[in-house]
Amino acid sequence: MEHKDNIISSGFCADGADYRAHQPEQKLEKGTQSSNTVPSTCINTYNTQILRTGIDSLYLSYQGDLSEESSIRLDELKKLAQSDDPSRQALAQIELNQQLFQVHERGSKLFSYIIQNNVYRISIAKLGAKRAPLAYVQVSSEILTKKSLQSIVDELLKIVQSLGIVTEEASISRVDLCADFVTNYHLFEIEDQDWVTRADDIQNYSSKRRYSGTSIGAGGDLSARLYNKTLEMLKKPRPYLEELFTQSGWDESQDVWRLEFQFMRDSLRSLDIQYISELDTSLSGLWEYATVKWLRHTVPNPTDQTQSRWHTSEWWLAMQSADWGVGESLSRLPLDKGRVPSDKVLFVNGLSALTSFMAREAIVDPYEGASRYLQDAKSYHDKRDHITGLDFMGYITQKVALKLRDYGTAQNQSQDTDLHPADKAVADAYRKLSDGQ
Repeated sequence: MEHKDNIISSGFCADGADYRAHQPEQKLEKGTQSSNTVPSTCINTYNTQILRTGIDSLYLSYQGDLSEESSIRLDELKKLAQSDDPSRQALAQIELNQQLFQVHERGSKLFSYIIQNNVYRISIAKLGAKRAPLAYVQVSSEILTKKSLQSIVDELLKIVQSLGIVTEEASISRVDLCADFVTNYHLFEIEDQDWVTRADDIQNYSSKRRYSGTSIGAGGDLSARLYNKTLEMLKKPRPYLEELFTQSGWDESQDVWRLEFQFMRDSLRSLDIQYISELDTSLSGLWEYATVKWLRHTVPNPTDQTQSRWHTSEWWLAMQSADWGVGESLSRLPLDKGRVPSDKVLFVNGLSALTSFMAREAIVDPYEGASRYLQDAKSYHDKRDHITGLDFMGYITQKVALKLRDYGTAQNQSQDTDLHPADKAVADAYRKLSDGQ
């Protein structure tokens, strides 16, 4: 879920005073916008522009009970994932509410099964579990950017209900709120003592001796991160975010920075937020609590030893004023299908073997090189059939099947029978029940 702002006219007032410095704290109000209105006499010297606000991460817990059929099916799929036979590993897939998931070979401490696709990672408790919820779901940043929160919640409920009985509304285990922005303020000059915060720990980071960010209160019930998003996206591109930034007026000449707050379950409950239905109307209040009461960047005053009285810096005033109203829908941007490799991985890294082969054989024509490469690859695998049990076509078929499972782009079919092993396990269980066994 993402929103956009125009340039925020915020900062110090004409007389140099911080207009929020002495405002009293207020209780978290749900369903209201931030009360930190910027007076017309204030300026924006550092041209701080918020490009978007949004939910970056979301973790939900669903109380309930796994159905016996789902238990049988997941047990069989987990066994397939653990198989030494790649053709059986490739069948470790499950379709829920028209979405295809890979079934992992192992669970986790509290959960027997883990299933995953490009938008959801779902940990599932075993049949009859008492200590764990039915499902624990991690929602991807991409789908939170491209779809409304309500549509995600509706979709997830149908998915989890297909696994068993859901007994209450999804509760929030963690939510990360973020604001992406550009500014002329020299963030790398910030000193630890400039922060007024309820957290104890502050850590600064650099990449290739270039300041890349700061974490505050890491590991706590509430924590913050300020980091260079542009630098991060050089390592892991996010085309949909770049398009969003451009729509908001970003000209690519400035680095985009992200301010992010991570709220864990206990911090949310202390603010009277527990269930997912309470989140959408509380975003503004959560952000205000984090940027006004829990953390502030200030201009140190050497003549005043009381930090709480120090003026809030101009760029931080812009952060406090971030808009959490309804923004432009991004539903027109399609979700990537499956956890597929990027074009760069396929067409830059992926051509390494071909170009090495062409250089070895002194071939300069890429079409001749590709044709020769396939011919020689076929010959190589066909000659090893008696060792591996796979000729060229068998090898290719096996590798593609495994990647179909990993990427979630299509469902593999059993080659030995028309009935999938998981379906057969369920059918056998029902047959034994009907036979009175």
